Amino acid sequence: MKHKMIRFSAKFLCVIFLVIGVLVSCLSKGTESEEILFASLFSLLTPEIPETDLEGGDVSFTIHSISPTVIIENSQFTIEGKNLNKTNEKELFGDGYAKFLQFVEVLDDKITVSLHMCPSSKLSFPISGKNITEGNISIPCLGSSRFPLKSLKFDLGIEIDPIVGSSVVYPPQTLETLQTLGEIEFLVEGVLPNGISLHPESGELSGVPTETTENDFKSYPIIARLKANPLVKIVSKINLIVLSAEEKNNRKCRSISSTSTCRGPSPHVCTNSSLCYTSRLSCEISQKCGF
Repeated sequence: MKHKMIRFSAKFLCVIFLVIGVLVSCLSKGTESEEILFASLFSLLTPEIPETDLEGGDVSFTIHSISPTVIIENSQFTIEGKNLNKTNEKELFGDGYAKFLQFVEVLDDKITVSLHMCPSSKLSFPISGKNITEGNISIPCLGSSRFPLKSLKFDLGIEIDPIVGSSVVYPPQTLETLQTLGEIEFLVEGVLPNGISLHPESGELSGVPTETTENDFKSYPIIARLKANPLVKIVSKINLIVLSAEEKNNRKCRSISSTSTCRGPSPHVCTNSSLCYTSRLSCEISQKCGF
């Protein structure tokens, strides 16, 4: 570890040594009070040495452990270590931390953190504040994490191939983390279109749709939670659409010739939308066209 050095000019050092020399000469004949005066003056000339850790480096926080090892949204967790009162939320969790968490109590050896919302499926922060790379700590964070929204498309009256909804809406490692805590169950917020159901044990979507979603995507939150403690859960969403044969036909993208109001390398339109799309791809991925 590097040590701070105090630089003195040669002239200033000469003055210091001259003063010390005179004082030493006087002290050989001086009184006890003069000795005290000398000690006081000498202490003023001695540079203050920064507090160091056992390895000789500048004092810095170090994290030893996190409890619990899986963090739950809308709960508290503790960070234990050394010199933790020398850090703060921004240093540990970066900009924007206020949206997700805040420190409740800060001690030298422990920090209590209140977590409002999981920023992702894992919470990561540095293991130390030293000016060297020691890696990060990453622990699972369960809650309403912002997973990518999945879109499912079904035909009215046609049996859908069974879909494991859990694999559609959650990253596998997140679901596996929840399963290590106990037996889980699946449920959907809201009412799925008639004929479609979510299996509570497997999270599988299956059935024969008997009603449309009125030519529009509907959003459904899917929840996986512990049976023994429903507050321990992960939440995501799926977009789902059920179309009749006519509605599906009206969403077909077809190419047209370029006009003054519809230009592009390959203009496309569909009956269900008044918009002009510059290519077939942009038409098919829109919410109003394609299937």
